Amino acid sequence: MGCIIIKKIPSLLVVLMLLLTACSSKTFTFSGKTDNWSAELKVTQTNDDYETQEFKLQYKGKDINSVGELTYNIETNAGGFGESGIKLTKGGFLIGKDEANPTNAKVIEDSEVKVTVEWNGNTETILLSKN
Repeated sequence: MGCIIIKKIPSLLVVLMLLLTACSSKTFTFSGKTDNWSAELKVTQTNDDYETQEFKLQYKGKDINSVGELTYNIETNAGGFGESGIKLTKGGFLIGKDEANPTNAKVIEDSEVKVTVEWNGNTETILLSKN
């Protein structure tokens, strides 16, 4: 009986190590601002080659209602994503998300990230730098 327990312990340790390795991730953030906007892109990459990009945009002006519907587009070395016809929350925020599977290109840490925001006939480009 004692031998069976000893043989199972190394197997359990191997399984546990594989699970912990598969769950580890790397996260890096890009941010930037203009007179009207501040933006942040948080990139999380896991060891199984999945990637999540979380985008936060905040209007810096006082009259959030004056913004109306807006369009944003994010460009990185791995491509881009965006939305149009959306409105800010009451706090002046917008949150977007994009996910990539193992077959998609991934954002690299020294990527140039460019965000274009269009609202009420205005356009601003925000260059984001890695924090």
